[in-house]
Amino acid sequence: MNGRSLLINTLRVNAVFSMLSGLDLILFDKTIAQILSGNDIGSFFPIGMMLIGFSVFVFVVSTLSAVNKYLVSAIIAMDILWVVGSIFIIAFGFATFTTIGIVLIGAVAAIIALFAYLQTKGLRIHLKKESAGAN
Repeated sequence: MNGRSLLINTLRVNAVFSMLSGLDLILFDKTIAQILSGNDIGSFFPIGMMLIGFSVFVFVVSTLSAVNKYLVSAIIAMDILWVVGSIFIIAFGFATFTTIGIVLIGAVAAIIALFAYLQTKGLRIHLKKESAGAN
């Protein structure tokens, strides 16, 4: 698989995953709060809305005719920030989470870390090939 294909496919999977996660957080707000913490730790609705907006942005970037390294880099940075935030939430216990809550937060962070890695790899391969073709 070439760099562009790896990048575009990963961006699209990221967009779908983010959309589904956002919809889950909106539609099952209280249930998810109960599963994660065993009590009402607050609303996940704003996070769900943010994820839906993010998913639309990621999908639009994946459909551009040319790879925009700045937009892709912004997506990678946001993914990395999500992972770092998840690690801090788990490590410093900003809320009391159930065991399943910690596992779910960690699993989602691992998936997003994989997206960041594959997007970075795809972008690097694409840019290297693009610069080699320009010479």
